[in-house]
Order: sequence, then structure tokens, then C-alpha cells
Amino acid sequence: MKKTILIVTLLALVTGGLFAEITFGLSGVQYYQKDANGNWPSLKQVFEDFNNGQGVFYGAFAEILGRNWGLGFSFNYQPPAEYALYDTYSLFMWDGCLYLSSHFFGGAAFLDPFAEVGIGVVAIDYYNKEALIAENPSAGIDKDDPLMASAYLTIGGGLGINLKPLGVFIKANFVRPSFGNLKGKDDTTGVEYTIPSIDDILMPLRWTIGAKLILF
Repeated sequence: MKKTILIVTLLALVTGGLFAEITFGLSGVQYYQKDANGNWPSLKQVFEDFNNGQGVFYGAFAEILGRNWGLGFSFNYQPPAEYALYDTYSLFMWDGCLYLSSHFFGGAAFLDPFAEVGIGVVAIDYYNKEALIAENPSAGIDKDDPLMASAYLTIGGGLGINLKPLGVFIKANFVRPSFGNLKGKDDTTGVEYTIPSIDDILMPLRWTIGAKLILF
């Protein structure tokens, strides 16, 4: 799944760059769910968490912009944490998303309201995977596939403000686990296996705050 997303994105960026504008940028992603009272977080809470680095996935994105459409790919990751369950091995989470957007006034307009749909993968994996494999080759750590992962569909929208060549934006997306369990392939035997999912802990609301450079 993740390889398919990367291949499609690279092809789109290479071919799209021949006839459209391209933007590159940095972003922070935060996942949320309703609180004990059944309420979603306020915008104030989102900005406070972002400012404090609370649960933020840091990363970058690239997007091809047509007249009123965009095709982009984002990759964000959450810094490693120590989990006793995994013998204190450093783990980190990453989130890769391929998305198609509709920019109502154009992707480079001063006011840029937009809607988008996408597919992606959220995964948990070892941060120092190569070192761990070298240290303990028989541990069963897969070189190419994550420890746990879930694919998802997403739909949402947001608002950008652009002062060419710079822009900033905020967007909210609802996320739903989809496509069933992802498959991996054992490095040693080549046998296909099911990658454990993280559907149960994947929160349904994702806020993204970002800044971008618009290239012509």
C-alpha cells in the first residue's frame, strides 16, 4: 500500500510539474477524538497543542496545483518514544497521505478555501530498525514493513492565506480505517503475512497546520 502511494505520487509530481505550479511546505498533524463530554477540541485547544508540541506529527508535503485542483502527498512523523511493552526499543509513528484537493478560488489565491479527499497509512515502527536487526538478526524484525499499520480514507477541508510565494493554511479531516489489514512479506522466507492494525487507536479527527512555498 505505502509503496503504491509513493510510486503514484512520484509519477504525478514528475508529470504534473510540466504543466502546473508546485508547492512545497512543512506541516504539523494532530489527531483527536471526542472528550468525555462528547465534544471535539476547540480551535484554541488545537493551536495550544500545536504550540506546545502536544501529540504533533512533524513533516513535509508537496502538491501540484492546477487551476482549481491539487494533487499532493504529505509525510509526517511523531518523534520516538520508549515503550516498555517493546523492551524499551525506540518506536515512532508516521503518517503518509496521498490526497486530491479542490481549491475554489485557485490554489494560489489570497484566500484559498478548499476541500480534499485522500488515502493514507498510519504506522508504528522501530526508529533504529537497521541497528536492531544487526544486533539481533533472529528477533524477527521486518526490514521493509512496519511493526503495525492501518490504511485509511480521509475527507475534509480547510482555509489557506497566500502572499506569493508564501502561504499558510489550516485544515481538518475526518479519518476512517479502510481497505482491511495491510500485508507484509517476511524478509527471510518471502511468505506474506498480515501486519497488525492500529484501527483501535486511530483517532477520527486530524488537524493540520502548515506553511508552504509556491513555485511557478
